[in-house]
Amino acid sequence: MDLKQTLKLSPNLFTPLSRTPWGGFDIARRYKQNWVKDPKSTAIGESWEVSCDPAFPSKVVGTETTLIDLVMAEPERMLSPAYVKAYGATCEILLKLVNAAQPLSLQVHPTDEDPSLKPYECGKPESWLVLDAEPGSGLYLGFSQSITSEELGKLLHADQDIKSYLQFVPVKEGDYFEIQPGVIHAIGAGITLLEPQRIRTGKAGKTYRFWDWSRRYNADGDLDLKNGKARELHIEEGLRLIDPAKQLGLPYVASLRRKAKTQKLSPLIEVLSYPANDNYQLHRIQMKAGGKLLLSADSGFLTWICLDGEAHWNKNLKVSRGEPGFVPFEALPLLIDSTKNFDLAVVVPASCHLRMTKI
Repeated sequence: MDLKQTLKLSPNLFTPLSRTPWGGFDIARRYKQNWVKDPKSTAIGESWEVSCDPAFPSKVVGTETTLIDLVMAEPERMLSPAYVKAYGATCEILLKLVNAAQPLSLQVHPTDEDPSLKPYECGKPESWLVLDAEPGSGLYLGFSQSITSEELGKLLHADQDIKSYLQFVPVKEGDYFEIQPGVIHAIGAGITLLEPQRIRTGKAGKTYRFWDWSRRYNADGDLDLKNGKARELHIEEGLRLIDPAKQLGLPYVASLRRKAKTQKLSPLIEVLSYPANDNYQLHRIQMKAGGKLLLSADSGFLTWICLDGEAHWNKNLKVSRGEPGFVPFEALPLLIDSTKNFDLAVVVPASCHLRMTKI
């Protein structure tokens, strides 16, 4: 396989609705029209754009080769010698699109050291970039009023409605939040997100559900309050990870919010760079038709998804809306020539200092 070229990855790695019964139609309509039969009526909760998860791996387009197998077979060419020396042969970035027609369950992610984790599970620090928000929609982050862990536990075990205790956060496109382990959270209805995560190689990220809005579903993932079954909850595991007194009100929400640094590289090129966390950094590159941009780095690799438009990469590869991929270190530098207005999300390891130069 030619690792001096960008690798396009599976554009239709959709989770089954039995796993994401809250899924909406925005992903199919906005990003995946070319990979579903009926974009207007295809519900997708999550589309995994870049994944090394062994149970749900991305494949290189046109092959049966998984991304993780390629990383393991050619680590220095894929990741760079410096990255492999520092971190090993591992790609720990998971990149998803998420769309909710109903609120997701109230949940929390553990750290890697959590004693309740099984050997094949790990923690799951993640971030949220809001791509679209219907009027009146938002997120749930922390608590709106004081409640003790004991009081919360009693309400949860009794399956009481706790919505009034949750801090609702109206959002708009471009809002960005860090959701580290221990942050109680839920995505509200009418929201579409880009969700980078860090997942340990060979493991699956774990989520503990506190509350699922008293919903019940049938085996196909359809809401069935009369005869359906509730999804598994992890109340005690989750309660160990949070302190409601420290996750209270809008000041707590502000501590999770991150602002992008905007670079106007030319009249045709604007880059929004969100602050790096310990694992990765997100850049959103927006180009008008005719813009040319060179991406380079001394180490690391690029994961990406095209959010809109069309461009040619290194003159011979056309990239368009809804396509995800991976740029091996050996394929850098990368020349992007936008043939239409172009919107690209790029997620790189935190150690990768991405250079962006207008041409």
